Amino acid sequence: MIITIADGAGGAAKSILADNLAALRTLAGHKVILLDNDPQLASLKWSCERRNNGHTVPITARKISGKGLQPELENLRCHYQDIVIDSASRDCMGSRSALLAAHVAVIAVDLDQLDQLHEEELLQRVEKACAFNPGLRIMVVMSSVHIQPSPEKIALVRNFSQKFKSAQLFARVIHSGYALQLAYRDGLSISEYLPADHLAVAGMQELFGAVFAAH
Repeated sequence: MIITIADGAGGAAKSILADNLAALRTLAGHKVILLDNDPQLASLKWSCERRNNGHTVPITARKISGKGLQPELENLRCHYQDIVIDSASRDCMGSRSALLAAHVAVIAVDLDQLDQLHEEELLQRVEKACAFNPGLRIMVVMSSVHIQPSPEKIALVRNFSQKFKSAQLFARVIHSGYALQLAYRDGLSISEYLPADHLAVAGMQELFGAVFAAH
């Protein structure tokens, strides 16, 4: 199964979702590779930090270019059960190829950075991918450092998600508070970080179940 994490704003939310989903799937016993197509290489650095800290369950991660993504995916499918792609935020060969190859596209929206969200560009990018990949399942996922985000911001994202054809708005807002940031810094998933942020753990576990439903 190929999961592509995309956004239209940049920032850490996209990479945090990609890394946590890859970690949870690996901890569930699946053979997973995390591909980093973002110029910031945040997911690759996260994986290296995880390895350097001596965690017993490493996450296999690799940098991949836009030009090499499609042919490399054909090879990787023979060796891994699941592929999670942290795609570039901008419209480019890599971000387009990642959506074209995906079974599920997770659109990460940081409620605290809505002013940086390039809605029309992201919408066009996803719609073009759907034209060639009609089986693509789209999930719009919100995150916020606030336990109770502004209802007005949630309404804006709800309206945005309705512009996609057959997109699912994940109802629960992922709590991206201090614990999630520290876990990300240390190469951990939020489920591995102590002291536990039960709100963030529950949200990420629920998202994990929704993304990998029936797989």
